[in-house]
Amino acid sequence: MGLVYSFLRESFPPAPHFTAESVPDLSGKVALITGANAGIAHLVGNLQFDTFMDGPKRKAKQTFWLYGQSKTGNIVFSAELHRRYHDQGIVSTALNPGAIRTELIRYHHSFVVRIGTWLLWDVSYGALTQLYTGTALDAGTLGGQYLVPWARIGTPRADTQDPQLGKELWAWLEEQVAKL
Repeated sequence: MGLVYSFLRESFPPAPHFTAESVPDLSGKVALITGANAGIAHLVGNLQFDTFMDGPKRKAKQTFWLYGQSKTGNIVFSAELHRRYHDQGIVSTALNPGAIRTELIRYHHSFVVRIGTWLLWDVSYGALTQLYTGTALDAGTLGGQYLVPWARIGTPRADTQDPQLGKELWAWLEEQVAKL
């Protein structure tokens, strides 16, 4: 949920930014992959900061809700990253790669595995949206957007675009990095 990016940004200053100026042929692009079930998961997991770290409130939540919260956090973080750095040529785009048939399904009940073989897309589709986000000629215009399969602009939940929530998440991430 942006913690790794925040850690790297704070740990290695002044880290070079990949910007339109430093890499003129490719403006600086950051694609945050929200996850295969983000289309559904981010709809159920709003950000509750008191459940980010281990504790009773987190333990009381269902795994799928926590997964959804992490996907929501990626979308919020991507939008905030765009707000903070778009004027420097950084393009931050959140995306949902689609429901892809990978080996991760093996951890589910056999019924889910059987259904998944019919409902999930072949793994060859898995990189399409990411590749588009990073390489398309118009990718520089996708900053702050949320892409859905297959390289289409989608609409995330409205609160994921809230600047105040983005600031709160950013501040929380900075607090966590400061503790390291």
